[in-house]
Amino acid sequence: MRVRLLAFATAAAALGSAESERDVAEGSTVADLTRQLAAERDALAACLGRVAIAVDGTLARPETPLTHGCEVALLPPVSGG
Repeated sequence: MRVRLLAFATAAAALGSAESERDVAEGSTVADLTRQLAAERDALAACLGRVAIAVDGTLARPETPLTHGCEVALLPPVSGG
Protein backbone atom coordinates (compact mmCIF):
# COMPACT_ATOMS: atom_id res chain seq x y z
CA MET A 1 0.00 0.00 0.00
CA ARG A 2 1.07 3.58 -0.46
CA VAL A 3 1.35 6.35 2.14
CA ARG A 4 2.13 10.03 1.72
CA LEU A 5 5.14 11.17 3.75
CA LEU A 6 5.63 14.78 4.83
CA ALA A 7 8.85 15.85 6.52
CA PHE A 8 9.70 19.18 8.08
CA ALA A 9 12.94 21.03 8.94
CA THR A 10 15.78 18.65 9.87
CA ALA A 11 13.69 15.59 8.97
CA ALA A 12 13.15 16.95 5.45
CA ALA A 13 16.86 17.68 5.09
CA ALA A 14 17.77 14.17 6.27
CA LEU A 15 15.18 12.58 3.99
CA GLY A 16 16.19 14.65 1.00
CA SER A 17 12.69 15.96 0.32
CA ALA A 18 9.76 17.50 2.14
CA GLU A 19 7.14 15.32 0.49
CA SER A 20 7.12 11.86 -1.04
CA GLU A 21 5.11 8.69 -1.35
CA ARG A 22 6.24 5.38 0.12
CA ASP A 23 5.23 1.81 -0.43
CA VAL A 24 4.74 -0.14 2.78
CA ALA A 25 3.49 -3.65 3.38
CA GLU A 26 -0.18 -4.19 4.13
CA GLY A 27 -0.69 -4.08 7.91
CA SER A 28 2.34 -1.85 8.54
CA THR A 29 2.58 0.38 11.59
CA VAL A 30 4.38 3.65 12.30
CA ALA A 31 7.25 1.60 13.77
CA ASP A 32 7.53 -0.43 10.56
CA LEU A 33 7.72 2.75 8.48
CA THR A 34 10.34 4.36 10.72
CA ARG A 35 12.48 1.20 10.52
CA GLN A 36 12.19 1.30 6.73
CA LEU A 37 13.17 4.98 6.61
CA ALA A 38 16.09 4.51 9.01
CA ALA A 39 17.43 1.64 6.89
CA GLU A 40 17.32 3.82 3.77
CA ARG A 41 19.00 6.96 5.15
CA ASP A 42 21.56 7.11 7.95
CA ALA A 43 20.98 10.85 8.46
CA LEU A 44 17.29 10.21 9.00
CA ALA A 45 17.99 7.32 11.37
CA ALA A 46 19.93 9.74 13.57
CA CYS A 47 17.00 12.15 13.95
CA LEU A 48 14.02 9.75 14.09
CA GLY A 49 14.34 9.37 17.86
CA ARG A 50 13.66 13.09 18.26
CA VAL A 51 10.70 13.54 15.92
CA ALA A 52 7.02 13.30 16.65
CA ILE A 53 4.98 11.44 14.07
CA ALA A 54 1.44 12.27 13.07
CA VAL A 55 -0.87 10.11 10.97
CA ASP A 56 -3.65 12.00 9.24
CA GLY A 57 -3.12 14.98 11.52
CA THR A 58 -3.15 13.10 14.83
CA LEU A 59 -0.03 12.36 16.89
CA ALA A 60 0.73 8.66 16.56
CA ARG A 61 2.38 5.97 18.63
CA PRO A 62 4.73 3.32 17.17
CA GLU A 63 1.92 0.75 17.11
CA THR A 64 -0.45 3.03 15.17
CA PRO A 65 -1.53 1.19 12.01
CA LEU A 66 -1.07 2.79 8.60
CA THR A 67 -3.75 2.67 5.93
CA HIS A 68 -3.55 3.07 2.18
CA GLY A 69 -3.37 6.76 1.29
CA CYS A 70 -2.79 8.02 4.82
CA GLU A 71 -0.57 11.03 5.45
CA VAL A 72 2.41 10.52 7.76
CA ALA A 73 4.18 13.65 9.01
CA LEU A 74 7.64 13.73 10.60
CA LEU A 75 7.64 16.66 13.04
CA PRO A 76 11.00 17.64 14.53
CA PRO A 77 11.09 19.36 17.93
CA VAL A 78 10.38 23.07 17.89
CA SER A 79 12.67 25.48 19.67
CA GLY A 80 12.67 29.17 20.06
CA GLY A 81 11.99 31.88 22.48
